[in-house]
Amino acid sequence: MVRIGTCALGTRPRIVAVVDEFLDIERLMRFRDQADILEMRVDCYREPIDRVVDYLDEVRSEVGLPMIGTVRENEFTEHDRPAIFREIMPFVDCIDIELAAPVSDEVLSYAAGKTIIVSEHDFSATPDEATLGSMVERAVRQGADIVKIATMAKSRADVVRLLRFTGASTVPIVTIAMSAIGTVSRVIAPLFGSLFTYGYITRPVAPGQLPIDRLSEMRELFFPGE
Repeated sequence: MVRIGTCALGTRPRIVAVVDEFLDIERLMRFRDQADILEMRVDCYREPIDRVVDYLDEVRSEVGLPMIGTVRENEFTEHDRPAIFREIMPFVDCIDIELAAPVSDEVLSYAAGKTIIVSEHDFSATPDEATLGSMVERAVRQGADIVKIATMAKSRADVVRLLRFTGASTVPIVTIAMSAIGTVSRVIAPLFGSLFTYGYITRPVAPGQLPIDRLSEMRELFFPGE
């Protein structure tokens, strides 16, 4: 069974709350009954790394939910991403690194004992099933414990294809169909075996993302008592 910290995956659909800014601890505490995991979007923080580390330490000790550390490449992180990952590693239970990221080998060398998500985002289309399968194979070779694939859905057929692919996967997987028409996938993909879904606290950080409280309500509707 795959875990992120103390959170077992595959038994009940899990909800990941995206923390894309320094939110008050009291505010985060209000979501402990709705979210199972926090994704700390370190690439969105505009603070020195020592302040980031102090914040992660505080969240870890006070909120108590498992944490994913994500550091996407942008103008603030492009020159020192491996160093940022190294600094946050003691405070997170899992890291998310992009498929074929040039810094992947170095980052993974710091990640012993952590769960590894290898993610691929296609903001233009939803590929065919053969291409999706290739993504999974490459992610596993890269070191993924969990493969995350987010694609742009332009039609219902795109959503159906991604969900069908998810249901056939023999690898721990998270799939998301982005866009308004793909929003339904954020609720029902766990019916097809996707391990968790992402929701926002303050504002969506991806097309079609839903708020945490709405996802929690929908989970109880689709998976009552689990």
